[in-house]
Amino acid sequence: MLEEERTHERIGYVLSGTGWATLSFRADAGPMDFAVSYLHDSLGDLARMGLDLVKGAQHAAAVFMDEPGEVHLVVTGDKEDLAFELRRYRDWASWGITAMDDYEVLDHGTIQRVDLVRNIHAILERIYVDLGLAKYRELWVEHDFPLRTYEGLIAAFKKWPWASCK
Repeated sequence: MLEEERTHERIGYVLSGTGWATLSFRADAGPMDFAVSYLHDSLGDLARMGLDLVKGAQHAAAVFMDEPGEVHLVVTGDKEDLAFELRRYRDWASWGITAMDDYEVLDHGTIQRVDLVRNIHAILERIYVDLGLAKYRELWVEHDFPLRTYEGLIAAFKKWPWASCK
């Protein structure tokens, strides 16, 4: 993917060292970056979000855990346009340490379902091609690359009516 195409992506996700990644989010107010820990399978969540959305899910979420705290990307909608919220928790809501309704909304708006699925696919593809399965496991310590979900996303996306649209 060309660098200028990446600048149009809402989400970026890059492994930044053993056990750490960086989540980038292009918000209306400007770019945001968050540290992501190996304590949670965030790339797996993101892959499942993409697969669920390509299959028509009306709700999907991904958790990006830090130490402490976490960011959740939550999307809802039943058509092409999805509402999204980027939520920040002071501690680990996904582990029940803080209440799921105790968060700060960092950004919200709408995103095209097809754009989000393409963005997620691009993240997975870059990691799969650039790192491979063994290196990903070495860097991410606790979790394997979500290969089956990634393959499922590719197969489901090929059947999608928007697959050939740019």
